[in-house]
Amino acid sequence: MRLLDWLKRHFGTEADTDSKTADLQAIFNDPLPRLLLPSHQAYPIVTPAMQPDLAAYQIHCLLSNQDKQRLDALLSNTGFEPEASYGVVFSGVLHHAQGPSHVFLHQYADFAGICVLLISNDIALLQRLIVFKAAPPAPWESFPNIDPDTLGSLQGNIEFWCDTFWRPYWLSLSEAERSQYPANWREFSEFH
Repeated sequence: MRLLDWLKRHFGTEADTDSKTADLQAIFNDPLPRLLLPSHQAYPIVTPAMQPDLAAYQIHCLLSNQDKQRLDALLSNTGFEPEASYGVVFSGVLHHAQGPSHVFLHQYADFAGICVLLISNDIALLQRLIVFKAAPPAPWESFPNIDPDTLGSLQGNIEFWCDTFWRPYWLSLSEAERSQYPANWREFSEFH
């Protein structure tokens, strides 16, 4: 899903989204900082911002509550305003205490965890995010009433969850890590 489409979905009207996108373009307008992205990363995956006019990188992930607390500590330890990031629902810009770097953070509770879109131009933060290694809640926690053996084609929330959060996580795992999941969820993950 393109960043602009995702912003429209979560911020409301197209006019609101256009305004928010313009704000992000004003914040992330410097030349794109050089960041070496490894060919294989742990989840969450750091990628160039999906909006071509943003000179920044992003993560879009689902985190367990424990991993979200670790992310908040990482933001604080790298010099960003910690008080804004601790609430469950938040959307806004965090400013670096001593420099021109910024973080746009949008988060909300869903799928038994915290959905996070983080966009930043801070190289020190991004380098630490590349090796952060977090996990979303287990599928049976996100969808406690779903039997994976009964799922064919996916639609709605489970399709969004699978495409946006679960598949990137699953693909980042080693075979040994995948083997720790129940057989029916491994089969679901390989098929979808």
